[in-house]
Amino acid sequence: MGFTLKNLGDILLFITLITSLALAKEGDADLVNPTLVSVDDGAVCLGGNQAAYFYVPGFDNGIENWIVYLPGGGWCKNVSDCEIYLQRRFVGSYPGEFPFDHILSSNKEKNPDFFDWNKVAVRYCDASSFTGNSEITTTNGTKLFFRGWRIYTAVMKELLIKGMGNAKNALLVGSSAGGVATTIYCDRFRSLFPPASRVKCLCDGGYFFLAKNHTRGNQFLSMFEGLIKLHKSENALPKSCTTTLSAELCFFPPNLQRDIKTPIFFLMSAFDYVQINYTLSIDLTKCAGPKNCTLNQIEASQDIRSELLTVLPKKSKAFSKGYLITSPVAHTQVDQDNWYNHTAGTNESLASFFGAWYNERKDVQIIDNYPCPYQCPY
Repeated sequence: MGFTLKNLGDILLFITLITSLALAKEGDADLVNPTLVSVDDGAVCLGGNQAAYFYVPGFDNGIENWIVYLPGGGWCKNVSDCEIYLQRRFVGSYPGEFPFDHILSSNKEKNPDFFDWNKVAVRYCDASSFTGNSEITTTNGTKLFFRGWRIYTAVMKELLIKGMGNAKNALLVGSSAGGVATTIYCDRFRSLFPPASRVKCLCDGGYFFLAKNHTRGNQFLSMFEGLIKLHKSENALPKSCTTTLSAELCFFPPNLQRDIKTPIFFLMSAFDYVQINYTLSIDLTKCAGPKNCTLNQIEASQDIRSELLTVLPKKSKAFSKGYLITSPVAHTQVDQDNWYNHTAGTNESLASFFGAWYNERKDVQIIDNYPCPYQCPY
């Protein structure tokens, strides 16, 4: 799978860069410098450079609370794919500043539930949802390192040294490929804390599923098969899944969520444009409204929405498995201004709903029933 500007990977990178620049320009975000990770355990990025994370200490009442964010950034499934990924995603270079805003904001008005917590964002530079654990691959003089699992493990180790293991409250958040990682690691993240600690997870824009209609030839499946083969990701996946399903199927959060014991929340657009593009090859970001979308395109997207609703977590004990399914076309939302938008015909924002679920003020399993990605043409 090559990376051109037509592909979702580059589009997502472009959106992320533009968003980050806009935030920095407007002064809405705290720009945080990187902390480089020790390479003693082989925790290096795809290009062999040091992994990194970004850290802001907690203060006041939040000093014993921690939030760890795993950003997204797509995947690479074969050597040529990874060489292009390395060049186009700049993951082989020294990391720049990372904008802490939205769920990572230190502004009480914008982020009332988490503003004073210790906040961490882990650089996404492995292209495997933090699951790779392979030796060096050399091709045409280029060395590639598949060490996502080692990066995740090394960062957690350093955070424990900083005191994270004594947290009273903790939250693992991930967006897109990072949301997949959050689902994979949720229970293991919980194991880092005392039994009395409140520990939960949030998967944002990562509840990908294997749809029945595959006009693109199972793009998700072929990608995840590549991660197993090239990155040697299988050992990072939960054994509760790989003992019953083939390993590549254990990257799909619907196949993982049923066995997760730690409370987890799924935030997903019913018209997630990565899910739809990987499944139907419809780019909803270009088909921007009913005048540009054909009726067939809208109906195909609605089929994906209907199928998503069938693979959501079943009703369980309160605050165990939460979800919020929005209708406007989107992808990740905890790192976008969507986080503050009202949703599902309510007067509450996504941030408010999630904060209420995390702090057990309100159980949340909400689906926006509006059936179109934009204004319905009928």
